[in-house]
Order: sequence, then C-alpha cells, then structure tokens
Amino acid sequence: MISYEQAGVDVAKGDRFVERLKTLAKRAGHEKLLRGAGGYAAVYPVTADRCIALTTDGVGTKVLLAHQFGEHHGVGIDLVAMCANDLICVGAKPTLFLDYYATGKLNIEMGLALIEGIVDGCDQAGMILAGGETAEMPDVYEGSHYDLAGFAIGELARQELITGEAIQPGQKLIGVASSGIHSNGLSLARKILTDTADLQELLTPTRIYVKPVLEILKQFPGSITGMAHITGGGLRNLFRLNPNVGYEITDAMPILPIFKKMLSAGVPIEEAYKTFNMGMGLCLMVQSHGTEVISHLNHAGFSAKLVGEVTDQSANLTLPAHCITIKNA
Repeated sequence: MISYEQAGVDVAKGDRFVERLKTLAKRAGHEKLLRGAGGYAAVYPVTADRCIALTTDGVGTKVLLAHQFGEHHGVGIDLVAMCANDLICVGAKPTLFLDYYATGKLNIEMGLALIEGIVDGCDQAGMILAGGETAEMPDVYEGSHYDLAGFAIGELARQELITGEAIQPGQKLIGVASSGIHSNGLSLARKILTDTADLQELLTPTRIYVKPVLEILKQFPGSITGMAHITGGGLRNLFRLNPNVGYEITDAMPILPIFKKMLSAGVPIEEAYKTFNMGMGLCLMVQSHGTEVISHLNHAGFSAKLVGEVTDQSANLTLPAHCITIKNA
C-alpha cells in the first residue's frame, strides 16, 4: 500500500503552511476582502455592488507526463480549468486569464502547443487570454522541461457571491463527472501506474464546468448554496465550504477505470477518496431546483446526478457503500 504522503506530498503540512501564510500576509485593507466559499478565490469589492474574484493555480507534476509523451496542448487546457473552475465556486464569471511559462530552454513548437491549449481552455471557459510571461531559466529547469502557473480574474455582483454559509442539513448534493484524474494526485499516480497506456491516459484534460454552471446560476438564482471543485485533497474539498455541516454520499459517481487500476495497485480506498476526485470533478449543494440543475448539466453534455445530501454531522463525510468515514482533520 502506498499513500500520497509516501509519494512525497504531505497535504496536511500544506494546509498548515497555508494557514500560516494567511497570518503572515494579513495587512491593513484585508478587511475589505469578502468571504468566498471554500477560499477558492479571493473576492474584492470594487464598487458598492460589484466585485472581482482572483485565483491562481498550476498543473502540478502533470507537466512531467506532458514532457514524457510530447503532449502539451492538454496541460494548457488544464491550467485554465484549474483556475476557471475555482472561480465559479464563489459565483464569479471568469473573464481574464494570464499565464506564466518557465522553461530551461525555449522550444518554440512545444511552447506553441502549450499556448494553443491555454487558448482552447479560455474559449471553453469564455475567458480572454489577456497576457502572460515566458522565462528561460537554464539553471533551474533541465533542457526544455517547464513549469506553469495560471492567474484568473472573474466578476460578480455582491449579491451573487456564494459564501457557503447558506449550506444546511437536508440540502442535496449533485455530483458532476470528471474526465479522469484532472490535475492533482499525479505524484502518487505516476509512482503506482507503470503501463504506458495508463500513464498516457493521465494526460486527459480537466473538464471545464464554467458555462453550464453560469447558466444555472442565472436561471435558478439562489438554488446553489455551495460548490466544491474536487482537486488536491479529494473529497475533503467539501469540508472547505462550511464547518458546521457534514455530508453523506449515498450514490457516488462511478469510479473511473483509471482509479480502479490505482486501487488494484495498492492505494487504499479511503486514501484514494482523500487524494483523487474518484470520478466526481465538481459537487454542488442545492436547496431547490435539484432536478432542473441535473437536467441542465446533462443536456449540456456533462454527466450529473444526485449523489447524497448535507448532514448535521459537522466535519464528517460518509460513503456508506464503501464503508468509509472521512473526517476534516
């Protein structure tokens, strides 16, 4: 058996680091920031009723697989997806994107494939690629190896802000299928999967959920009380939204074959749900219009269904079918 920590990634330590960063960075003016659900984006009021939301992310060690297989378009999509999907979790409409591309030695064809992927992702998310930065750093990266960072801005009306405070026991959980591993957990996945086809499958780009979710927010205002983009930390992302509630998943999204292979290779099922999305890339908490929300997502080409409900068991997530209880610790 192997865990994410044994693969070199200590999620708990990362969480403690972030908490210390919040204290270190706090300065006069921070009180103007508005609370957005799960900390998926920073939200700043620019007028009495309009706000901007800002977020940043990368694609992790997926860049190593991109280099190994010479497939770079997909990680460009991933870079946008990781940011754009976070923005919608606070109710923001993604608008602008910037990228940072650092490499040991610029390979023009590789770089163009990457930027084409970023443009593709921006088109899927309805964003403008407003600019970026390319840096050659031969003493930091070997050859044409590279790393990426993305920065995104969204906009919203103050009354549209999703804070997670409205999440209450009894509300329904709607799961939306992922396209695969997305862009987290790769350090563990790369250590346990050895088949070339399996490793190449890990490069499947992250789904971008922006357009149908924005349509739902417009058509059924107030129906969604929270959203969790399932990234690093797996289903523990649900705990980010409201500390006063818990969750019960009674009919989980189907476990995708790539995750079943990792389970067969020795990853304990609880560890898998604490690390990977396991087939659910986005989870919505809804207080009304659940049937219509599911229908809209499915009609838009996504696979969505009712997966469970919010409970009063704070900081607890249960998956009865798999006899798993995950605590927010």
